Amino acid sequence: MHEQAQLSLKKDEVTKLGAAVFVVLPHDVLRTKVFKTENRFLSTLDSPFSEEKSIVFSIALSDPAGRAAAIYGVSRKCIQWRGFVENHPCWFVIDRSGMLTYAAQPTFSSPTSYIKEVDDMLEALNQASK
Repeated sequence: MHEQAQLSLKKDEVTKLGAAVFVVLPHDVLRTKVFKTENRFLSTLDSPFSEEKSIVFSIALSDPAGRAAAIYGVSRKCIQWRGFVENHPCWFVIDRSGMLTYAAQPTFSSPTSYIKEVDDMLEALNQASK
């Protein structure tokens, strides 16, 4: 979810590039809708996002069967900040012709590692839009 918050700060840049952003979640439709519309985690912390109703500006897709995760090779449990998450998060940039031009798996090396990862993904998005 921190990645979504960081990406929401770059919304104007993403929109300017004409990109569409999707987040695929391994949850049922109801939990995906809650993730998209409610800021349940960051609203409880002292952060720049604590007053935001939602931190997700992307299109949230539900993938409870894990089909999309399996297609893209990220359907395995992984550790994120000492806890397990269902699918291994990954950034993908797909250009206008449908070619995968960038893929990166977040390192979670620090609680703020996602900031550079979002910037790296945006740089790849910028290159793909040319």
